[in-house]
Amino acid sequence: MTQPDAPWTTPVGGGAPLPGPPVAGAPGYPPAVPTGRVAWALGFLAYIPVPAVGVVIAAFAMLLAYRSQQRRGPLAAENARNAANWALTLLGVFVLCGLWVLVWALAGATHGFFPIGAAVIVYFLLALTHAVVTIVGTVVSGSRVFRCPIAVPFLRRR
Repeated sequence: MTQPDAPWTTPVGGGAPLPGPPVAGAPGYPPAVPTGRVAWALGFLAYIPVPAVGVVIAAFAMLLAYRSQQRRGPLAAENARNAANWALTLLGVFVLCGLWVLVWALAGATHGFFPIGAAVIVYFLLALTHAVVTIVGTVVSGSRVFRCPIAVPFLRRR
């Protein structure tokens, strides 16, 4: 007794069965729908071993992905816009934290915990939040739009 072919073995237009599970965009299968997942995944560049450089590189990479994903479809454009808004929010908080430390250091108030220790805690919380948002954004954006509720909406829909 033979089992019927799996549903993915017959190409869209008919013809000879193809081996294995479907691969979107492969000959005979429908093309992949751009989702904008790459814009969220570029946020992982923030974990380059040089902390300050990694955050700046990740933010600019997410912004550049927004520019390139706009032409790929509405889902990709919306996810890339939301990722770019998160990148701008991340960069803004990072710069404000750095300026705060710089002002305190120039004022000569480097003794005690408050100026530097508080900035380190804020940076750690920012890195943890960025990790959670980037992971959730990368996973969820494969099928629908993910909008981070704590991101400032710098970029609006056109």
